[in-house]
Amino acid sequence: MSTDYSDEQGAEATRRLLAAPRPPTAIVYDNDVMAVAGAAVAAGHGVPVPAALSIVAWDDSPLCRVTHPRLTSLVRDTAGFGRLAAQELLSLLDGAPTRRLQAELPHLELRESTAPAP
Repeated sequence: MSTDYSDEQGAEATRRLLAAPRPPTAIVYDNDVMAVAGAAVAAGHGVPVPAALSIVAWDDSPLCRVTHPRLTSLVRDTAGFGRLAAQELLSLLDGAPTRRLQAELPHLELRESTAPAP
């Protein structure tokens, strides 16, 4: 579903998904704020996380670790990626040849908001 990445639209998207004839057993949110809003909607609708609905956040901010249940999230080194990109850009501007680099790959940090697939 397309949203503007706000908590309001994350909550609305969650309400629409949970109202579907066959609601999902998992939702991946594009940021931590939307995931927290979605978890609140699920709780308000009596949908237990993770027993009936797994929630995953795309960003791993401290917010993911202070909610209950703590949110599973994708962990990325955004600052490290930006640093690497800036270094490469400066190197190119200094006349260095282009190179192919691999930034640190993201990983999934499993926490209490996810359960095995049904």
